[in-house]
Amino acid sequence: MIDAKDCEILSILLKDASISKAEIARRVGLAASAVSERIRRMETENIVRGYEIRVDPKALEKPLLAFVFVTDAKPSQGFDTAAALADVTGLEELHKIAGEDCYLLKIRAAGTDELNTIIEQQINPVQSVTRVRTTIVLKSVTEKACLAGHDLLAK
Repeated sequence: MIDAKDCEILSILLKDASISKAEIARRVGLAASAVSERIRRMETENIVRGYEIRVDPKALEKPLLAFVFVTDAKPSQGFDTAAALADVTGLEELHKIAGEDCYLLKIRAAGTDELNTIIEQQINPVQSVTRVRTTIVLKSVTEKACLAGHDLLAK
């Protein structure tokens, strides 16, 4: 599926998705056209799913980060809890998880008042939700893109 050169390319892109293909080619020892073809193939095969920027949440006036754990009724009687939670204001990530809780939401908000409103008006009213627990982040030590910092060559 992917070889060592692809892994090198991915490692570079994970650190800086805006880097030029010519610079990637220089770093991995390939022609720019070969790098372009490899990246295009990985995009086509959905190995590379897209490119994104990281914006400082404070610039968007959303400095509060919270993780919200949601438990839903078992069985949920055919109700799609995930679909209902996917439209929550400030939602950055939504994961179905194993364990005591069923879903983990990563939410950004302007402050505790906005977070409280989101929970009370958008999460608690979901018909299948039976419990909500919230953890507010005091300080983010590190946040990385998917697999960033991992040695992709050590497969």
